[in-house]
Amino acid sequence: MSRFTLEWRTDDGLRWLRWGGAGVEAAFPTREGGLSAGPYATLNLGLAVGDDPATVLANRRRFAAAIGLALERWVVPAQVHGTRLAAVAEADAGRGARDLATTVADTDALLTGAPGLGLVVSHADCVPVVVVAAGDDGPALATVHAGWRGMLDGIVERAAATLARRGRPLGAVVGPSIGPCCFTVDDRLRRRFDARFPGVVEGGAVDLWACAARQLVAAGVPAEEITSTGLCTSCDRRFFSHRRDRGASGRHLSVAWRSGGPGGG
Repeated sequence: MSRFTLEWRTDDGLRWLRWGGAGVEAAFPTREGGLSAGPYATLNLGLAVGDDPATVLANRRRFAAAIGLALERWVVPAQVHGTRLAAVAEADAGRGARDLATTVADTDALLTGAPGLGLVVSHADCVPVVVVAAGDDGPALATVHAGWRGMLDGIVERAAATLARRGRPLGAVVGPSIGPCCFTVDDRLRRRFDARFPGVVEGGAVDLWACAARQLVAAGVPAEEITSTGLCTSCDRRFFSHRRDRGASGRHLSVAWRSGGPGGG
């Protein structure tokens, strides 16, 4: 039996997938239960998409309260579809939680062993991944933002392998993101994916979830402890989708943290 569980949670009109085990929790929200309107309706958590900043902050506070991890404990990166990783610690608590100016610059993966520090990944089709390892003084974790560029460049494997140097890999989850049903690409990109991950291309589409799982296994994560939510953001209108909505879309902020620290459950 897996040490990790995946289940739906609801609170005050919000709905999210909770994944957890081995002293780590992660929350993947739907777009339900927020205050934003128009293309951002309703739980837009992204500050850089044109929504009213005050409304976004209210949404963030609402989500933080629902999952039981104070906004002041979040660490938010400024993602650039690259492969840069950043190790963060207690001193980084709150970076990017309330503004864009203090985000962790040019970073697509965060790692920590600090209790109660919420590592954030922003997405609306790109693949959010959370990885857990057994550190010397408790679990360590990483959150990863992987679009197609980052996936081809190996950011998932790099983050998981870096985390593995802190301790034995225990498990991972691949969150809601565009699925193989909808991620159609041109012939040039299909050839690149087929060369990098043979067998992930079927027809005109690429299976990014399979790409992520292969990288996790290559970094030492047990295959039987890799969970895929299996939810396609493009198909499922409970989620924001940059592709489906032609760029006029909100963003999810998924959060993962080591349980039992300041501000966390």
